[in-house]
Amino acid sequence: MGVGKYFKEKLIAIHKWNQKRWLIIPLITSTIGVWFSLILTYLGINLHLLTVINNTRILTWQGWVFTGLVVLVSTIFVIAQRVYEFEELNNGKDKAELVLLNVMNSASNELCDIKYATLKEQIKDIKSGLNEAPQILSNPKEQLKHIIKCLNESLCTILSYPDYKINGKEMYICLHYNFPDENNREWYLAESLYAEKSISKKELLGNNSTFNKILKSKEDLLFCNSKEDARKQDSYVPDSEDHYDENNNLKGSIGCYKIQIIHQNKPYINAIISFVTYSKKFVNTDDKKHIDTLKYNVKENILSIYKKRISIELCLLYISKLREIQQQQVNNEKPTA
Repeated sequence: MGVGKYFKEKLIAIHKWNQKRWLIIPLITSTIGVWFSLILTYLGINLHLLTVINNTRILTWQGWVFTGLVVLVSTIFVIAQRVYEFEELNNGKDKAELVLLNVMNSASNELCDIKYATLKEQIKDIKSGLNEAPQILSNPKEQLKHIIKCLNESLCTILSYPDYKINGKEMYICLHYNFPDENNREWYLAESLYAEKSISKKELLGNNSTFNKILKSKEDLLFCNSKEDARKQDSYVPDSEDHYDENNNLKGSIGCYKIQIIHQNKPYINAIISFVTYSKKFVNTDDKKHIDTLKYNVKENILSIYKKRISIELCLLYISKLREIQQQQVNNEKPTA
């Protein structure tokens, strides 16, 4: 075994050890900041880590030793994480789509955050009567169509491996949303570029539906790798599109992701993204650790990023809805001839 490969394996092992001990990770990543900003600054002299010579504070030999250890340990853990990402994840062992992360850069996310915050403030002013709802010149329904299409492609990519592929035709995604202040029971289905599945609102909101489970859950993601297991746990109701194996067990998987648009503790919009397969499972194994890893990657690397764009378009849809309500109120107040 080459020296380089040996060190890579050791660094990967360190990162995996970190993952199993979740409390250690934030402690280690904050070590350098705490060391320099607090310990050395306020306790350095008392702990004999610093001394004062000619009104200048300098490190003692003990200070140099401990500072070197802190920097070394923190650096090792950072390098271990980077090696793990590029060696393990790019090889598909615990796949987290780094290519997608690079495309969705931080600058774009910051712009989305600013626009999202502005729209929520605008909705608040409209609801409080300070401003009239403006006409939305863009077409948020059309934008949502293409966002759902891109989300489909991204999910298929992160769930696919060299020896296991899920394509866009095998994955169905839909987005339901409502405006609780206007009608908490009225759910709208966002238009899609894909053919819609035939499911009634009664089925959608049924007690044992996955949709209803995520609505009532404190979690924002339900990730059921086995529809059959979900059905047995009263968390899935089969529909006419479902397929069964030779033992009459449901095939495929289902996931639901909840988005809530809240401003100053006031809920404006609820939305549920449902993503479903009818033949293949999301993860082609029953190994819980592997399923949990994919669930984490789907949530953190895909859904949480698309959530920002979807939330912006939903805010624009709500402003359009408020404009319709205001215009209807004006028409109702006009005197009849």
